[in-house]
Amino acid sequence: MRRFGAVFSRATVFRLLAVLISSFLLACSFPLPPGLASMEGASAAWLALIPLIIVVRSSRPKAAFWWGWLCGMLFWLVSAAWILELRHTWGFLPVVILAWVALAAYCALYMGLFSSLLAGLWPGGRRRLALVLVTPVLWVGCEYLRAVLFTGFPWNLLGASQYRNIAAMQVATWGGAYAVSGLIVLLNAALALTALRIVSEIRHRESRRRIHYELMLGLLAIALCWSWGVRTVRRGVPGGETEVSVRMAAVQPNIPQVQKWSEVHRQDAYLALKEQTELAVMSRPALVIWPETAIPDLLQIDPLAQHVVSSLVTNGSQLLVGSMDYEQPDVDVLYYNASFLVDETSSIVGAYRKRHLVPFGEYVPFENQVALIKRLAPLGFSCVPGEPVGPMELRVEHEGRETTAPLGVLICFEDVFPYLARNDVRAGARFLVNQTNDAWFGPSAASRQHMANAVFRAVENRVPLVRCANTGVTCFIDRFGRIVELLAGDDGDTTLKGFSVSELRIPPADMPLTSYTRFGDWMFARPCAMVVLVLLLIPCIRKWVKREEDHD
Repeated sequence: MRRFGAVFSRATVFRLLAVLISSFLLACSFPLPPGLASMEGASAAWLALIPLIIVVRSSRPKAAFWWGWLCGMLFWLVSAAWILELRHTWGFLPVVILAWVALAAYCALYMGLFSSLLAGLWPGGRRRLALVLVTPVLWVGCEYLRAVLFTGFPWNLLGASQYRNIAAMQVATWGGAYAVSGLIVLLNAALALTALRIVSEIRHRESRRRIHYELMLGLLAIALCWSWGVRTVRRGVPGGETEVSVRMAAVQPNIPQVQKWSEVHRQDAYLALKEQTELAVMSRPALVIWPETAIPDLLQIDPLAQHVVSSLVTNGSQLLVGSMDYEQPDVDVLYYNASFLVDETSSIVGAYRKRHLVPFGEYVPFENQVALIKRLAPLGFSCVPGEPVGPMELRVEHEGRETTAPLGVLICFEDVFPYLARNDVRAGARFLVNQTNDAWFGPSAASRQHMANAVFRAVENRVPLVRCANTGVTCFIDRFGRIVELLAGDDGDTTLKGFSVSELRIPPADMPLTSYTRFGDWMFARPCAMVVLVLLLIPCIRKWVKREEDHD
């Protein structure tokens, strides 16, 4: 009984409740499953870490790691619950559950690392101003490590929760989504340390109240970024007269994943694409976009696919087609997840092969070393990554003359990797197209979380982005991250068959590049990650020095 009381002491219960509150608020900051969508609120992120930081500041580094890990584990189990939908579209329920838990446990390690490092800095509450500044550095450093290690998983960066906060998002033009994450954590740290100081003053019955500089610093940073963001959006961007207005249509066929590769439903897939495209081209768009692997065949060699595409481009609209592609340089066949731009003459004038593949989705790591795990490939085979290519050149009419609007393609979750969009814009792309198939995860929160990440690629590079999904969220996003057109029913449902048409203003070739486009994560995230790595190395160096001294 005494041992039970020690485990569940008042302090432990307090810490557990605080961690539960933090994980709950973090989960509510991002799009939630349909049944919980009413609880979603991006403003929760600005308070979500306060309980966790309070717990961490009163814990030793080792204990803080596990409290942070628990907070991250609970958060990821909720926010990544869409993985469970794979039981319907892929099968192997035990493997799906294992993948869900393993992903949550892995991502939670980075929150544990953040908590441990924060707990080890200036114990006792000293140097509050420095702590307010260092806390976002540690958080962003850990986020960046999650985004790049082991192929990277930059899904649901804390900054991505603000995809509807147009003013706050604008700082992404210099520091990416990581800058927004840092801004959120800065305010959380300021509020948490202020709360700890107030409690200390009350506990020690201090009659003289001191100025809370840490709170002033946090509020000042928020006010400056907010006002700058509002002015930036109101002022707009230069080059209005040289911009090209392009009308585009995005088709969402809403084909269930269980039918997508079925021979029985092959004709249904083509019929859905054909019907919606014929309706869309009545508005005379310059480009019609189909989602990722929209056609159930290989466009390069299949006669039916070529016939359907040819019959739809004769009206003057070009077509961006998601399709599998292949090569056979020797005995083995190489498969690619690809996209093709087809002009009015039915000629393929642009091609792109996906560069960043989904592990255990489009390829299985170590499959050549362990034959048994080949069975885990959802497609039945593994794809290979494509090579970087320049932007596709979309021909458009502007003020009575023909010009081009270079576009960069991002397939599936490539849009969550900032470096891919940045590389495309640096190579000359002036708008981005994300072709995706979120039908793998059914009517879950996956597609809306996916879209929330995509919004930042537009803001970071100051280029518009079109998101075309097989089902989920099909939308048009302008250069400031505003969703200017969304395909949805009267009830707000986005999982439907249809199309959306909008005009986007494409910036000129000589547009000024943003700081983030020019310098990328060297502006903020990489230096933060270097700080984290240095802090991790310090104990190792101390142990090595001590061992050398003892040896001498």
